[in-house]
Amino acid sequence: MTAPVHVFVARTGNGFMRDIAEWVAEAAVVAGWKATVVDDRLPEADGTINLVVAPHEFFELFDASPRRLQRAAAASVCICTEQPDTSWFHLSLDACRRGLLSLDINEHGLAELRAAGVTAERLPLGAVPSMTARAGEAAETARARPIDVLFMGGLDQRRSRILADLAPRLTSHRCELRLFRFERPVTASTPGLVFGADKFELLSRSRVLLNLHRERSGRMPDGSAPPPYFEWARMIEACANGCVVLTEPSYGHQPLEAGTHFVEAAITEIGDVLDELLADESRITALRTAARDAVTGPLWLPHSISPLLRRIESDVVPLLPDHVENSAPTRGLWRLGASKIPPAERLGAFRPYQALQSTAKRLALEESRSLRRLDSAACVLRHGSTQHIERTATRAYEGARADVSVVVTLYNYADVVVATLESLLASSDIGFEIVIVEDRSTDASRDVVRAFMDAHPDVPMLLVAKEVNEGLAAARNTGFEHARAPLVMVVDADNFVTRRCLRTLADALCADSAADAAYGILEEFGGESGLRSALAWDPEQLCRANYIDAQAMIRREAWERLGGYRDDDDHVFGWEDWDLWLRIAASGGHAAFVPEILGRYRVQRGSMIALTNLATDEALDALELRYPTLPWPESRPG
Repeated sequence: MTAPVHVFVARTGNGFMRDIAEWVAEAAVVAGWKATVVDDRLPEADGTINLVVAPHEFFELFDASPRRLQRAAAASVCICTEQPDTSWFHLSLDACRRGLLSLDINEHGLAELRAAGVTAERLPLGAVPSMTARAGEAAETARARPIDVLFMGGLDQRRSRILADLAPRLTSHRCELRLFRFERPVTASTPGLVFGADKFELLSRSRVLLNLHRERSGRMPDGSAPPPYFEWARMIEACANGCVVLTEPSYGHQPLEAGTHFVEAAITEIGDVLDELLADESRITALRTAARDAVTGPLWLPHSISPLLRRIESDVVPLLPDHVENSAPTRGLWRLGASKIPPAERLGAFRPYQALQSTAKRLALEESRSLRRLDSAACVLRHGSTQHIERTATRAYEGARADVSVVVTLYNYADVVVATLESLLASSDIGFEIVIVEDRSTDASRDVVRAFMDAHPDVPMLLVAKEVNEGLAAARNTGFEHARAPLVMVVDADNFVTRRCLRTLADALCADSAADAAYGILEEFGGESGLRSALAWDPEQLCRANYIDAQAMIRREAWERLGGYRDDDDHVFGWEDWDLWLRIAASGGHAAFVPEILGRYRVQRGSMIALTNLATDEALDALELRYPTLPWPESRPG
C-alpha cells in the first residue's frame, strides 16, 4: 500500500505552476499512486507525501502565520521551478532549507540548491497522457498547423526588443505572440493566455515555438548575466504536441540534444535559422518525431516520478513528525509572506513644480486656441465661414464600394506620408478606401498627398484639407464622418500597416460580432525598438496605463454610439485614444486582440506628448471621475 500523494500549489498563483502540479499528480496516478492537487490547506507531517510546486508562490500567497508556514515547509518536499539568481529562486530556497529533501526540474537549479546546503534531487520533467491527447488527431502537415511561429512568455524590454527586430521575418509568416506582464499572477482568467488543454491545443496547431530568455536578473552584479536557463516545462509541452522548439542557447537540457530534439541559435542568428527551419519541412518532421519520442519515451514523467516517490515514502515521510517538532523549523532566514504585511504608507510623488507645469500646459493650450481663433477669423474673411474644407478625390473614389475605410490624419508629415500610403496600397485580399485628413500643415503635406493621388488614380482616395487646424482628435472625427465603410482603420501619417493588417483585423471583427474594435501588435522603430499594443484587452491593465495605440480598426457604428473622439477636454489632450478605449470598457464593450505584428509605430518625441505629460495627475483624476465604474488601481506609482 503506497502513501497518498498531495501536490500543493498556490490557489491564486500563476497558472503555469498549476499546470506543473497537475502534471505531477497525473504522472503519480498513472504510476499507481493515489494523488490529488491541493490548494486550500497547508502540508502536515501526517504520513502523506507532500509535494509543494513553486514554494515561492505557495508559501508567499497562503494566508497563515510565518510559524505555521515554516512548519508546513518542514513537512514538505519542495519542487523548485525557477531560475537561480532570481528573487523567486531565493524565496524558494528559504522554504527548501526547512525540509529534508527538495526537488528541482533543472540541473542548474539543482546545483544551486546543493551549493546552499539543501539535500536535493532532480525531477526530470516529461510528458503525461493529457499532453498528448491530440497528438494523432490530424496529419502532420502545414495545413494541420496553421501557425508558423508561436511565442508564449512574459513581456520585458529584452524580449520586446528582440521580437521587434525579428518583425520583418515574423510578418512574412503566420505568427501568434501570446504575451503578458508579470505585474500580478497570471491565471486562466488573464486575457490572452491559455493553460492546460487549451495550451496543448494551441501547441498542436503550431509548427515552431520560439523561446527567448528573460532579461538579466536584477540580483546579478553589473556586467554579469545568469547562465542561460533551459525552460523545461515549456520544452516538454511543446515536444509532446509536435511543436518544434527554436531557442537561444541554454544549459541543463540533457538528455535532450540540440540539433536532434530542438534547435539552438544565438540571438544574432535566430532570424536566419527560423527562416531556414520553416522552409525545411523534412527537418521539422525529423525534429518533431525525435522530440515527441523522447518526452513520451525515456522522459515519460510517470516513469521518472515513481522511484522518487518510493524514496520519499521510505526515507523522508517516516522522519517528518520528529523533524517538524524538533528541528526548529522556525529558525533561519524566512522572507516569505511579505505580501501579507501591510505596505508602508507611501507619500505622494515629489513634484515640486506640479502647479507650474499645470499652468504651463494651460497657457500652451490657450495659445493654441488663440492661434486657431486667428486662423478662423482669416478663414471668415477668405471664405465666409470659420472653417473651410477642400475635398479632392481620385477618379476611383466616387464609385468605390469598400470593406474598410482607412483614415489617415496628417499634420506636417510631408517627408514620411508617402511611405505610409504605400504601405496601405500594398494591403491584400480586401477592398479599401483611404481618407486623408490634412489638418492645416505648415509644410508641403497637402501638395505631397495630391501628387501621390495623381500618381495612383485607380485607388479610391479622398483628401480632406482643412483651412483651420483643429487638432488630432477633431481630425480623426472628420475622417470618420467622411468614411463610407462600416469598418474604419485609424492610421497616423508616420506609421505603417503590414500587407495582411486590414484583412486580418476585419476578419477579427467578423469573428467577434460583439467587439467594438480590433487591434494587433505594432513594431516600434525609429528612436528605439520594441513592441506596442502587445497585450490582450484587459480593463484592469488599461486602467493602469494605455497600452493600446490608436492604430486600430473601429466599427463606425461604435464610433457614432460612443460619441467619437473627445476633442473638448484639455485634461485628455493627447490621450484621446486612451479615453476612447476607457469609454468602450465603461460601456461594457471590448476590442478584439490579434496576437501578431500588423503594423509599425514610429517612435519620436513630439510636442503633443510633451505637453500631455506636463499635468498627468490632473488628467488621471479626470479620467477616474469620468469612468468611476472601471477597476482603477488603489494607488499610482510615484
